[in-house]
Amino acid sequence: MVAFLSVIALPGIATAEPATSFNQPPFTIGERLDFKVYLEFVLGGDATMSVKAVEDVNGHTCIKLVSEAHSTPTVDAIYKVRDRVESWRDAGGGFSRRYVKKLREGKYRDDKRVEYSVEDSLAFLFRGNREIPETLSVTGEVHDVLTAFYAMRERDLQVGKSEFIDLHDINKRYQLEVKVLRKESVEVPAGRFDCIVVEPELQSAGLFRKEGELQVWLTNDRYRIPVLMKSKLYFGRVWAKLVGYRRGDE
Repeated sequence: MVAFLSVIALPGIATAEPATSFNQPPFTIGERLDFKVYLEFVLGGDATMSVKAVEDVNGHTCIKLVSEAHSTPTVDAIYKVRDRVESWRDAGGGFSRRYVKKLREGKYRDDKRVEYSVEDSLAFLFRGNREIPETLSVTGEVHDVLTAFYAMRERDLQVGKSEFIDLHDINKRYQLEVKVLRKESVEVPAGRFDCIVVEPELQSAGLFRKEGELQVWLTNDRYRIPVLMKSKLYFGRVWAKLVGYRRGDE
């Protein structure tokens, strides 16, 4: 459940700018989102999503994105979670150049790294500590699950319509459908916000596990800040609520 388990408070309702104002990107270097994660009504952990820095990946300028999650000391005794997902988003095209996933959930371990060579229509998948990768054929510019999340924030979302994102999740590629469900005002620890609710139709495990449905409340302005996320899994509902937010450099 990476980003579910994985600063300045935002008071009031986010209505400063209309949702159709996209002259500037909705996120910039230095942005940080802080969440509290609840398993039904029990505090389960903390999660952050950050736009870290500009870095070079194989000669290409990229923006590094990081999602982290960890369980509380109380939950650690039952099911310890220490998850980290990193992605390097091409600064010009927004697609993925590198994706690294390190999951620690109870006894479960999952370490993977994917290097995308868009120009060669290839991706190189490294599993665990293996130094020799699997070579995958990946034609065109694709998103990993983390760059897809940020790409969703850039879209001009219209209620009743779906957005589609070309997603490559480790060794599976498909068109991720993001359904735009409704507009709704919601209150979280960071404040009260006018939002637009979306539902990504994930087909594989990634930023959130595959087993249940996921809905995300994004502020209905040009920043598209995720303030609430809800997932219905086999063991119950999981909520991630925004508690703090730091806007990046503009």
